[in-house]
Amino acid sequence: MKRTLAAVLAIASGACVSTPAAPPRPSPPMVSIFTVAHQDDWQLFMNPEAYHGMDEPQEKAVFIHVTAGDAGAGAGGDGPVPYYLAREEGALRAVRFMANAADPSVGKGAKMEGAQVERGGHGVQRYAYANAVVYFLRLPDGNIVNGSVYTPHPESLTRLRSGDAATSGTVEMSARYEGWQDLVDTLNAIVESERVVGSGLKLHIAELDETLNPKDHPDHRATAFAMEEVVKLHPCAPVYRHIEYHTKTKPQNLAGKDYMIDVGTWAATASGLSDNHANATWEPEHNAWIGRSYSRVTQPANCSANPVG
Repeated sequence: MKRTLAAVLAIASGACVSTPAAPPRPSPPMVSIFTVAHQDDWQLFMNPEAYHGMDEPQEKAVFIHVTAGDAGAGAGGDGPVPYYLAREEGALRAVRFMANAADPSVGKGAKMEGAQVERGGHGVQRYAYANAVVYFLRLPDGNIVNGSVYTPHPESLTRLRSGDAATSGTVEMSARYEGWQDLVDTLNAIVESERVVGSGLKLHIAELDETLNPKDHPDHRATAFAMEEVVKLHPCAPVYRHIEYHTKTKPQNLAGKDYMIDVGTWAATASGLSDNHANATWEPEHNAWIGRSYSRVTQPANCSANPVG
């Protein structure tokens, strides 16, 4: 029987032939929810986890910003662009940077799909870009800033939670939340609307244990208290509780690509402010948080009823 030269060579070199290694299996489909008070909180305290929630095609990261971060300026302000919108642009640029860092082969441009959508009976601003979604609820910042003097806002999240404020309206008057439970229900409606059939769910919030996360911002804590109520509705979702202001006192623990992502995301955030006539946050006080990410995760105890959260 005749054999081709190729067959003979293949037999002769059989000891050197090996099956190509299988490509690494992708991580399971996952929706990661990052809920924060202000437009720069997740970049400083929840990254690179935020990046790793959207760096593969089967993943989706959802960023919920509860307050307008307006420092008492409301929808106005002294500059040509309202301060809260400058801060929002910083968050949007950060998301675009991460999406393009995850897949730099095709530039996705600056255009984002934006619309006001209904969640929990309220109009909220939503943006989408690649496999990331961004929400802005625009409730008032808890502090009215006048130089070095900070005055609590009469409709702050803290006062809404305590009942001292019966309602709280958004700075641009798009919605009014009638009590604390209304806000909690709206946050859960956002989570439910962004769920994907067959995907898992992860929830990222601020750490409320003051022995681990001391002296955090009242808005950060109020947002976490609201999300702890949402957590109860998703018993199969692991919960990541992040240390925030206190990370400035801890050693840098990010290196390599994670460190580069952390720096780049923060630089994109700062550029959004300065390009919109607000003071950039690229300065020593804020930069001291770069390269630090500390959190603890609570894994679900029993998920037989609902295995995907």
